Amino acid sequence: MGTVVKFKPNIDYYYSRGLSLYESDNFIDALKSYREAYKMAENGGEEFRSLLEVEMACCYRNLNLMREAQLMYYKALGDSNPDAAFDSVIGLIDLFGTTGNDDALKYYMDMAAKRGFSRELDYIDAASQFFAQRDYRVEPTPDKNMLDLGKKLTEAGQFDFARQLLEVIPSDTPSYGESCVKLAALYNAAGEHEKALRYLEKSKVQTVETSINTVLALYKLQRTEAYEAALSELAETDTDDIAELSGIVRTMALVGNGDMVIRFGRRLAQISPQRAPMVSYALALCNDGDLREARKIMVMLQALYPYDAPVRVFSYVIANLTEKANFSLTGELPEQAEETILAELNGVLSACGGDRGELRNRLRDPELYTGVLMIFQAGSDNSKRLLCDVVADIPFFERYIRDALIDPGFSDADKRLLLPVALRRFRKRPVYLTCRDVCRPLYGRPPAKISHRWKEVYCLAYGAAALFGCENFEREFDAAFLRLHDAVTLDDPSDDAAVAAVLTNRLHLVPPLSDDECCIELFGADKEKYRKFKQASAGVGNRDKKRNVRKK
Repeated sequence: MGTVVKFKPNIDYYYSRGLSLYESDNFIDALKSYREAYKMAENGGEEFRSLLEVEMACCYRNLNLMREAQLMYYKALGDSNPDAAFDSVIGLIDLFGTTGNDDALKYYMDMAAKRGFSRELDYIDAASQFFAQRDYRVEPTPDKNMLDLGKKLTEAGQFDFARQLLEVIPSDTPSYGESCVKLAALYNAAGEHEKALRYLEKSKVQTVETSINTVLALYKLQRTEAYEAALSELAETDTDDIAELSGIVRTMALVGNGDMVIRFGRRLAQISPQRAPMVSYALALCNDGDLREARKIMVMLQALYPYDAPVRVFSYVIANLTEKANFSLTGELPEQAEETILAELNGVLSACGGDRGELRNRLRDPELYTGVLMIFQAGSDNSKRLLCDVVADIPFFERYIRDALIDPGFSDADKRLLLPVALRRFRKRPVYLTCRDVCRPLYGRPPAKISHRWKEVYCLAYGAAALFGCENFEREFDAAFLRLHDAVTLDDPSDDAAVAAVLTNRLHLVPPLSDDECCIELFGADKEKYRKFKQASAGVGNRDKKRNVRKK
C-alpha cells in the first residue's frame, strides 16, 4: 500500500479560498480563510499582510461591522505597501461617508489629496456627495438640526441633554414623530416606562423601533394583555435591517423571551453577527438545549472579537456544558466562571513570585489569555500597567496592544497606560501608528497668528503630551513651541511630523518622550529631518537663558 500524502494548506490556498468565498458573498467564511493566511504571514511578508488587512476590512464592511473595518483599514494604512495604503484611504473615505462622520471624512479626503489620490475619488459615492454638499449645501430645517443633534448626544451617552433637546422640538414639524420615538427609547432606558408610552402614543409613527419600545414598556409595567398583543405584532415583523434585528434580539433578551431571541438571532447571524445580540442568541440556544449551534456561534464570535473578554468567558462556559442550561439572556458574566478564571490567573502570579521571565513563559498559555484580558478591561490601572509590561513580548498580547492603540473606541486613559510600554518594548517591531490618529481629539489652543502648517505641528505635539497624561504642561509647551517656531523653517509637508517630534522631545515631563527613537516612532517622522530640526533648535534655549542673564 502506498504512502498517504496529507494535504497541508499554505498561505496561497487560504488567500485564494478567501477570494472565492468573498466573491460568492460568504463573508464570514472568507474572513476565516483570510485570518488563516494572515497568521501564516505574521513571521514575514509585511506587504502581503497589509493586503490581507484590506481584504478583511472589506469583509467586515459587508458584515456591517464598521468599527472592525475601520481598525483593519488603520492597520493597513500604517504598512509600507502603497497599494494597501491607497485602498485603506479610499476605504476609510467610503466608510466615513456612509456613517456620516464629516470630520473624519474631511480628514481622509485631505490625506487623499496630499497623496495624489484625488482623481480616483470621482468614483466614490461618499466623496462625490461630500463635494456636492460643499458646493451646493442645502441647509436643513431647525427641527431636523435639533433631531440630528439629539441623536448625536444619545450616541455620545449624553442622555439627559438629548432628552432636553428632543423635548423642545415643536409638534407641528416633520421631525416631531421621530423625536417622540427617540424619547420613548431614552425613557425606557431610564426606567420611566409610563413616559415612554405617552411619547409612543404621540409619535403616530409605526416603525419596528416603535414596536420594540412599546413591547418593552408594557412588559416593565406588567400590562399583560396589551404586552402579549404588542408581542404578537412584533413577532410578525419581516425585516432584514441590521439595526432593527439587533434591537429586537436585545429587547427579547431583556424580557426573557428565548424563542424570539432564537428566531431573530438566527436571521441576524446570517446577515451581520453583532457581538451583544449574538451572545444573547448563543445563551438562548444553550437554554433550549442546542449546544452544538451555540458553540458554533461562540467560535464565530471569537474569530470576529478575539480580544473581547466576555466573549472568551462565555466561550469557555459554553464549551464545558453537557446539558441544557439556565442562563440569563442579557449576557451577565457568570460569577462562578469569572472567579474560576481569575483564581487560576492569580495562582500563576503567586507561583511565579518575582520571576518575570517565568511569569512571561507561563502567560503564553492560551488558557490564561482570558484572565489577562479581563484584567486589561476591568482591572486597576496598576494591574494593567504591570501585566502590559510582562506580556508585551507575547504575540497574542502584542497584537492586542497594537489594535487597542489604533482603535478609536478604546479609552484615552487606557491608551496612556499601554502606549509607553509599546514604545519601549516594540522598538524592533514598529507600532505603526502616528500621533495624528491616536490623539485627534486633543488639540489644545494653537496661537492665532501662525500658518496652518504650524497649527498642525502644534496640535500633533500637544496631543502626544496630553495622551501621556501630562498635567500643567501647557506653559512649558507653549514656550517650547514659540522657540522652535522662531528657529525652524517648514519647507515640505513631511516636515510637520519631524518638527512635532522634536517639540515633544523638548518636554521633560514624561521619560519615554525624552528618547529620540520613541518620538520618531510615535509620529512616524523621517529620521534625517528629525535630526536636522533638532540640531537647528539645539541652541535656542541656551540663547534665551543668556538674554535673560544680560537683562538682569
